[in-house]
Amino acid sequence: MEGGGRCGQCGGEASLRCGGCSVVHYCSKNHQRQHWPIHKAQCWPFTLATDPGTGRHLVASRNLQEGQLVVREAPVVLGPTADSFPICLGCHCPITEEGFSRCPRCSWPLCSLDCAAAPLHQAECAVLATDTKGVAVPPGYVKTPRYDVILVLRCLLLQETNPAAWEKVRAMESHAERRRQENEPHTEIAVAYFTKVLDAGWDEETVRHVHGAIITNAINTYGARREALRGLYTTLYLMNHSCCPNVTIRSEPDGTVYARAAVPIKKGQPLLFSYLPPSDPLWRRQGDLTSLYYFRCNCERCIDHTELGTYFSSPLCPQCSGGFLEPYEGGGRPWSCPECGEEQPEEEVARQAEEYVKRIQEESTDMEAALQMLTDAANTFHTNHFVWLTAAQMVLHHLQDSTTPHTLSVRRDLWQRIIGLYQRLEPGATRRKGVSLFNAALVEKEAVEVQMAASEKKVPSKGLEEGLNRAVTMLDASIKILELEPPASTELRWLEAARKVREHMFDLIATTGGVAVGQ
Repeated sequence: MEGGGRCGQCGGEASLRCGGCSVVHYCSKNHQRQHWPIHKAQCWPFTLATDPGTGRHLVASRNLQEGQLVVREAPVVLGPTADSFPICLGCHCPITEEGFSRCPRCSWPLCSLDCAAAPLHQAECAVLATDTKGVAVPPGYVKTPRYDVILVLRCLLLQETNPAAWEKVRAMESHAERRRQENEPHTEIAVAYFTKVLDAGWDEETVRHVHGAIITNAINTYGARREALRGLYTTLYLMNHSCCPNVTIRSEPDGTVYARAAVPIKKGQPLLFSYLPPSDPLWRRQGDLTSLYYFRCNCERCIDHTELGTYFSSPLCPQCSGGFLEPYEGGGRPWSCPECGEEQPEEEVARQAEEYVKRIQEESTDMEAALQMLTDAANTFHTNHFVWLTAAQMVLHHLQDSTTPHTLSVRRDLWQRIIGLYQRLEPGATRRKGVSLFNAALVEKEAVEVQMAASEKKVPSKGLEEGLNRAVTMLDASIKILELEPPASTELRWLEAARKVREHMFDLIATTGGVAVGQ
């Protein structure tokens, strides 16, 4: 491929580009061959494209298989989320109780005084110490938005510590002017803090850009103890959004992110991940995308009135009870029933659903109450609706230790329906699917164990063999997905559990004298 740039081998002017990633340039084929031992670890299968509607974005530079690694990237900065309980600025360890240590210089919370000298905290400590009145210092063991300033500060410090990374942060979209016009409160607080409280010489425009770039581009991750963190990534930020993504994002405790193809992706197709939980209803997704990122999503799911046939956000029509209220494409108009024409404002559709979710959370105090809420939800919303999903998850929570024939049947049915729903909204090799398959397999395992305990026959029944094989099949599928977790992922516990259950299933098969699939 041709294009202007600097040779990855010698630094001279180059007109050739790597055919694999289309990112690195070369002045000659010979220099490309010489550079390959270094470049091959970074030759990712994507290239940068530009579109008038979506701007700069990443597309596949070759066909990708399900589960294939698209990119592995460490953050240029990593820090606490904006709204956080006390967390150590030296190691990101969560602080779990009152009486925690504080940095003797800047007074910010630490897990121990040893972390006052941690490399991560050194540069920022000197700046935070100029806040002599403790304007932003967290007051105690409470959740506070004061941690919002930490990632902003770490970004600003890149100007001195990592100029190359700083230039990439400067190139990120920030919507700074729109946030200024809207007088966005968190941005205004950050601007005031960095220009009026701290004595570091940063100007208002720079702070506005950095704060906006974080809101627009940061990716949330989890630390070793499941503490919520966020980071900036100079490649991943170029991926566009879809509520039906083809890329899945997973992370390690140090913030390193692994992006994998969730489904097969053809060369030239955009690489898309979801900026928001795909399990959010339409109005939440569009509302957050509009307020945070300043665009309305037009992905295949959002432009389909039925959300890919799931009716995930649609209530039963209150007038005819034969149809469902569907959204108006583009928003701004009432939802309507295609059967009878009944209309309701989107605000009312959202209010009723959100109130129902609140009821489920408050009133599903035991198994019977949860089952009743599930029945009520099915009579008010589509049985793929997010309210129904919330009720189903509550039922599964209350029934997780129950192994009567009836409750096992309920659990089996719910997990199968949930897996089918997830597959339509978030298709492919996703962690959510892997964990759901594991839980469904647990139900089959428990059903087999109950049946074996109740049976006096030495020869296994056909139903028993089918249950064993269903469990093994689901465990195999679950393990295949969970094996895609990063090497240091905190979610590997699911993979370990699935492997142990699979071993147990083969022990049961040996006991019955049967032969399982996958053996």
